[in-house]
Amino acid sequence: MIHQKTNSIVIDSLNKFPHKIHIKLGDILKERGLTQGDLHRLTGLRVATINELVNFKKKSLTVAHLVSIMIALRITDLRDLIEIEFDDEVKAYFQQENQRMKNGFTPDLNKTVDRNVKQMSEGTRN
Repeated sequence: MIHQKTNSIVIDSLNKFPHKIHIKLGDILKERGLTQGDLHRLTGLRVATINELVNFKKKSLTVAHLVSIMIALRITDLRDLIEIEFDDEVKAYFQQENQRMKNGFTPDLNKTVDRNVKQMSEGTRN
């Protein structure tokens, strides 16, 4: 689900930390007896955008998309619409990192910042 214009730093980060994304919009529409066309008329979003989201083919979402869907469906918690789950190894690593955090950074995050700044300054962004 990576947009082709996504820069290499974002891609590297997504690949380094395995995760699963579950978009529940199709289930919600079905449970409520609504069609994608109904959601289009409620939100003004293109039917194609809604279809791509339901079928997990949408490469990127804006906050405006998410909030307009939440308003139309009267959802107050984003987790009711989208779940992002990290592998157990990633969760354990993040927990360790959070315990080591000082001034918002861990030693690993400091290395990540140094590497990313170097990469950006070298113009290796996509």
